[in-house]
Amino acid sequence: MRYPTEPVATSIPSKPQRSAFAAAFLTFLLPGLGHAYAGAYRRALAFAALPLLIFAGLLLQLARYGTVDFALWVGQTSVLGPLAVANVAILAYRVFATVDAYRVALGTEIRMLGDHGWRRYVPRLDPLSLGGVVAVLAVMAAGHVLAGYWDLRILRALDEIHSPVVIAAQEPDYSIEPYATSTPAPQGTYEPQPTIKPWDQKGRLNILLIGVDEQDGAYNTDTMIVASIDPATHRVALFSLPRDTYGLDMPPNSPLSARWGAHFNYKLNTLWWRSDRSRTLFPHGGADALKQALSYAFFGRTDAIPYYVVVSFSGFVNIVDTVGGVTIDLPTPLIDNGFPGNGDGLHKRVNIPAGMQHLDGDEALTYARSRKGSYYFDDYNRSARQEQILVALQQQVDLKVVSSHLSDFIDALSGAVHTDIPEGPDVLGALIDQARYINLSNIKTYAFSTAGYGTSGSMEQPLGVFAPDLDRIRATVAAVTGSGALAPEPVRNEGAPIVVEVGSGTAQQAINLVAYLQSLGLDAEISDTQGPIEPTTLMVVNGADALYPQTLALLEKTLGMSDPVSLDGSTAVQGVSQPDQATGFVIVIGSNTPLITPPPG
Repeated sequence: MRYPTEPVATSIPSKPQRSAFAAAFLTFLLPGLGHAYAGAYRRALAFAALPLLIFAGLLLQLARYGTVDFALWVGQTSVLGPLAVANVAILAYRVFATVDAYRVALGTEIRMLGDHGWRRYVPRLDPLSLGGVVAVLAVMAAGHVLAGYWDLRILRALDEIHSPVVIAAQEPDYSIEPYATSTPAPQGTYEPQPTIKPWDQKGRLNILLIGVDEQDGAYNTDTMIVASIDPATHRVALFSLPRDTYGLDMPPNSPLSARWGAHFNYKLNTLWWRSDRSRTLFPHGGADALKQALSYAFFGRTDAIPYYVVVSFSGFVNIVDTVGGVTIDLPTPLIDNGFPGNGDGLHKRVNIPAGMQHLDGDEALTYARSRKGSYYFDDYNRSARQEQILVALQQQVDLKVVSSHLSDFIDALSGAVHTDIPEGPDVLGALIDQARYINLSNIKTYAFSTAGYGTSGSMEQPLGVFAPDLDRIRATVAAVTGSGALAPEPVRNEGAPIVVEVGSGTAQQAINLVAYLQSLGLDAEISDTQGPIEPTTLMVVNGADALYPQTLALLEKTLGMSDPVSLDGSTAVQGVSQPDQATGFVIVIGSNTPLITPPPG
């Protein structure tokens, strides 16, 4: 039997095509563009459809949110996670489209097999353009790898920042307490957990800022500042209590009172970790407990603080160093021979001169934490200094410095910060927008320490702790935030005339007191008459104690006077709003009169 001879292949070149490298490069810019260049228009539409739909969707989101809010929308874990997967899929899609455009543009050779008319289409080869395509694919892959790296890095950082705080189990160390107290038995009933409403961007927003000392395995919230933001006026007020606040009132019939009774008979900086394990009462642990306690202390209710931000002291150092340090004005030198070391039980000597100083992270932390040395550097002025540091950072952060050290900044934040502020543009976008209008003159600080807002080391309290006067604290907070009438209605209805004179005190004390009383809705004015030079505060009445008993009680509390009334029937006080009323109160400022903080303006 005769077999046919093996077919002999002959090549017939196809028609000349466009540059294959150009097609591949155009596809690198936009899938489908290279196919259109090569004349394959149906393929061009097929490959371009998906990226154009994605691009249109992103444009709609950008138009909806704006530039900043769009970035915040993208920078959510719920978006970054799927985006990491999509990044791999998009890379595969682009590689396939690029190779296909290259092949279409390169064309094929038609090989004739023998005399039987068989044809075989074989891709053409062009080693020079193939090298160019490999380079295009390498650049494409490198871009996606870089995008994936930052996507996953930011995703991990946000996961850490928004993850719940985990505190290692620890037993109370009574050696650090003024004295040991027994843990009250849980109460049988309490009001349901307060429902924290998301911020609607209209009402005032309160955020609890917390600095945590984690040395030696502890979790002590040594810095507790409530930032209260008014979105209408862009004013910011900072309220703080000392870490050594003791016996803080717990809201009645609440999870806090169910756990601790009527008072928290420990230092306030231990409330978080002591409450953290009571998850049936506080679903989010110690964060819930501290937010509710300070909300009640400042605002008289437990749902006024919806969010918190926690920064560890070690992380604070890294953040300050990353932003290039902070410049502050020291009123007195900081000389502390007993500043605690790095958890080694040793102390170090600190000496920072007075005046304008640029502090690095360690120095800024020392300035904020020191409580030994001059009067300004004591435990009750620490809150004011911590607020000063926050204000200075807000004013001085240079975005160019941050962007040039973005990697270090992300590391500093992820290792130091926890928050329950929701991701996305709804809250963060509004906060960033508020930051554009906030300046130093719009930030007021109120450190509620012994200067008229409580007592320290009395007979009823252990030494070294602070017992706050919550009525006065709430009155000041209400004056600042405009959260309601400060003086009870019976007091304001009395309309008692009040005149304040400067005695042995200062004019500023008198001005502040008048401003404070006026903010309460009282009829107060400052006199140009010099009062008697007495070391103590004097209050003169002309039968006003009988006419205005409610006002008298409020003035006694405001001035901290246990037996304040000095009767003088010859003194007449001309009222401001009631000129026909000649009976009222005269307050003479003494050197011991507290410097009361009036509301802004």
